Amino acid sequence: MFSSIAREISRAFSPELPAELGNLDQHLQFILPKVVAYGEDLSETHFWLGRRWKEVRDDEGFHEAILHIFNTGGEYLLSLDGNIVKGTWRQLGTYNTLIIEMSGRSELFDLRFMNSEFLILTKHGDQQRKGQRVFFCLVHEPASRGLDWRNLMEKMYNIWRENSLSVWAWIFFIVLLGLIIYGSVD
Repeated sequence: MFSSIAREISRAFSPELPAELGNLDQHLQFILPKVVAYGEDLSETHFWLGRRWKEVRDDEGFHEAILHIFNTGGEYLLSLDGNIVKGTWRQLGTYNTLIIEMSGRSELFDLRFMNSEFLILTKHGDQQRKGQRVFFCLVHEPASRGLDWRNLMEKMYNIWRENSLSVWAWIFFIVLLGLIIYGSVD
């Protein structure tokens, strides 16, 4: 209960996600610099291995259910509406970089952010210049139920809102409470 009160207080004193942000890539370009400090590394495998990661896109015509599953031992499974394609994954040295191999094709992805609910990757190179998506937004499937990409971006933004301003919100709250008590004593 105490943490939910703290969360609500910090949200009250923090800014809203700007409404003028356009697509998913623009939302992530705005949010990622704010939340990266609260993320994990690929070396912390309990955050991402053996979990069902749902791919999130903002394309209006995107209606497929795409799951990415990274299992121990380098097994990679891609489920497209329940149809499985097998591949492999491996981490590139100690870098936060994954190599995903599937159907004779290898791709290099850099980790941009990861926690228990979000796994954000970018394919190495200038994908925007090529007209491709910049970010691959994966959300732990249970956390994405019933939410569209905009709601998920709000959820990710809340990571920053709940962490960055909570100390200042508490200081303000304590000072305000002190002033109220001081004013009521007179």
